[in-house]
Amino acid sequence: MRAFLCSSFTWSLMGGFALGAIGVAAFHPSSAATAPTQSPTAIHRSL
Repeated sequence: MRAFLCSSFTWSLMGGFALGAIGVAAFHPSSAATAPTQSPTAIHRSL
């Protein structure tokens, strides 16, 4: 278990998750606070 925790794969995986979480938090639009009630195709057709 100790070797797994010290492996570079584990650190790369955790770093990827951390960068992904920062990216989602940084680029999440404020207007998307609630989920849409229509499907994307229905929204596209109404435009």
